[in-house]
Amino acid sequence: MEMKISVVIPAYNAAAFLPRCLESVFAQTLKPKEVIVVDDGSTDETAAVAAALGARVIRQPNGGISAARNAGIRNASSEWIALMDADDLWAPTKLERQAACIRPGTVLVYTGIRLFDDHGVRSEQQAVDPISARKMLRYCNPIPCTYLVRREALMRDGGYQEDARSCEDWEMLVRLQRMGSFEAVADPLTSIYLHSASLSANPEVMLRGLDRIIDSTLVADLRGLERWAWRRRIRAVQLCSAGLIARDNGLKSELRYMFQSLCAWPSPFWEPKRFGRLAVSVRNRFRPVEQVL
Repeated sequence: MEMKISVVIPAYNAAAFLPRCLESVFAQTLKPKEVIVVDDGSTDETAAVAAALGARVIRQPNGGISAARNAGIRNASSEWIALMDADDLWAPTKLERQAACIRPGTVLVYTGIRLFDDHGVRSEQQAVDPISARKMLRYCNPIPCTYLVRREALMRDGGYQEDARSCEDWEMLVRLQRMGSFEAVADPLTSIYLHSASLSANPEVMLRGLDRIIDSTLVADLRGLERWAWRRRIRAVQLCSAGLIARDNGLKSELRYMFQSLCAWPSPFWEPKRFGRLAVSVRNRFRPVEQVL
């Protein structure tokens, strides 16, 4: 049977990014049944560009990425939803290779990623295997938004939490893992664009999102000392991630986040790479500025 997939792309002031994004979608070897762009209250030509390129456009007042995704998912007609951000790109075989991984109990298939910016490819990351990913969901999100996911599973509890402005994927993954199995395509078939305007470039937004889900989602099943310890470990890992975000974006807060990470959980036996990253942050802060002659 032909597999039917709806692509859902939330977009806010994304007119500059959509042409290359949609080009990669329409170039898929497994053609999606429909491509839905949700214009989330843009003030540029996002809706016009998306429509001209062949996408179905849904327009709504600005409500954030979770509300935009929910609107697209509710209006989708396929059993499977492929979620995508408006500034990202897909390799031509992404959907085909994900579809080939689906088993009767599968709820989600994800891929590895390629990170790029205006200067080219920064790095490539193979996808974490599903067993490791499930374990890591307690303290971090090892699965970037590269999903092909069952629509029924996404909407079972009402979809994404619409008051979430960050960490919404993490919260959703914790719910989805209870509904069925995850599968992975290790290769980096999704290219993620890094730029200063992206929500993922703001460490404070990420940490506020963590504060919102840490008790209600990540440690909700724990009690007493175990809950306290995991809460500190999770915050330590995410403060380190905040430091890396700050480093990538040239923010002065890099060193502060790294110190806060070790204060939250100082043990060298928990995510020991944090100590090396702190050393790099110290070096970055006190490295002499090179003078340009």
